[in-house]
Amino acid sequence: MFEFHIDFQGQHLAEQVTQGVISFFGVIAFLVGLIAQDIRLSMYIFAAGVVVAAFSVIPAWPYLRKSPIKWLPSREKLAAAAAAAAASKQESSPSDLKDKKTA
Repeated sequence: MFEFHIDFQGQHLAEQVTQGVISFFGVIAFLVGLIAQDIRLSMYIFAAGVVVAAFSVIPAWPYLRKSPIKWLPSREKLAAAAAAAAASKQESSPSDLKDKKTA
């Protein structure tokens, strides 16, 4: 039901969003703390930025899953497909085709 994986481009985007949001809130927190001369207010603003950044990237939002990776099939699946192809090829052998042509 829920998808928790993000692709490589989504990881890069999540990193950029996190850095941007935290940097923005850090600058605002510094300026507000400097003007108000209140370190506690500055820390609250910065903590709010961390929370906003976390909620924007921690769940695997659809914008982080736009470029899924097409993985190769596993060896087991390839072996099973080859065995199925060989079995279907054996069922329609050349001797069966000759019998069908004469009938």
